[in-house]
Amino acid sequence: MFFVKSCYILLLNLSHAEVALNDVENVIFREIWKSKAPTKVSAFSWTLLLDKIPTKINLAKRILMGVEESKRCVFCECGDESAIHLFLHCEWFSKVWRAVMRWLNFNFITPPNLFIQTFCWYREVGSKKLRRGAWLIWHAVVWKSRNNRIFNDKIFEVEELVDQIKVLSWQQSLSRLKIETCLFYEWC
Repeated sequence: MFFVKSCYILLLNLSHAEVALNDVENVIFREIWKSKAPTKVSAFSWTLLLDKIPTKINLAKRILMGVEESKRCVFCECGDESAIHLFLHCEWFSKVWRAVMRWLNFNFITPPNLFIQTFCWYREVGSKKLRRGAWLIWHAVVWKSRNNRIFNDKIFEVEELVDQIKVLSWQQSLSRLKIETCLFYEWC
């Protein structure tokens, strides 16, 4: 008889046999799936951390882009579009992270990879209840920023995008977290 849980355990064992995850990676993967973000957003985050999202570099590796096509970042056009560049080192995206971190009063430097960045995000909040909200915001940042550019061909001003992230995370917190109803200005 087929059970999703048994299939998940089988796949998990197969993935652990291929790649040994360190403690930080284990914590992050566990927390991503515990997150109250919509499943499609958690799946995107999981794919992002595995460096399997269709960045221009990954598309070129899979021979889905022509040799002549530009592999430059869709936001800053300063570096090749890899997951690390796009979500950590891109000049435009760094401004988004700094604005969101200012809003949340988080303070840490840009780390060398996405696992450490998410771990810093995870550790910045002490209480479990606040951590759930912080995770929703992290997911909203990576989801909203890239999708606006890729699927809608829009690059918003940083503050406008941060406002959209605040609205999205507030809406998700109202529907997915077991917290008292709060007004948008209270959330901000």
